[in-house]
Amino acid sequence: MQLIGVVVIILFGVVAVGQGLAQQRPGLAPGEVDCRYRVRLIRDRVVALTLRSPSFREADPQDDVVLNLIRETQAACSADAASMHKLETIEVQLRAHVEQNARESEVRRELLAL
Repeated sequence: MQLIGVVVIILFGVVAVGQGLAQQRPGLAPGEVDCRYRVRLIRDRVVALTLRSPSFREADPQDDVVLNLIRETQAACSADAASMHKLETIEVQLRAHVEQNARESEVRRELLAL
């Protein structure tokens, strides 16, 4: 019985990972995009970006990658008003975070130059 439970859990995980990877493919047709799921993926990715160490922020291109993913998702989900509102909010917060990081980096450089 436990073996069956473990197999079911593993299959569920494989299917979920497969769906997640399928939603992250570039160039999906608008009808193939699960907007609510992509918004959650982007939100989680932005949260992860905000938790990065300052030493990884400067050389990491992920901010631009996520901003591009937001634009692609906005283009694919333009008919879904709720998703569009969430994406706009996520984009505003990510841009604010990027600007704050730039200011912090400048302050660190100035302090280190003393």
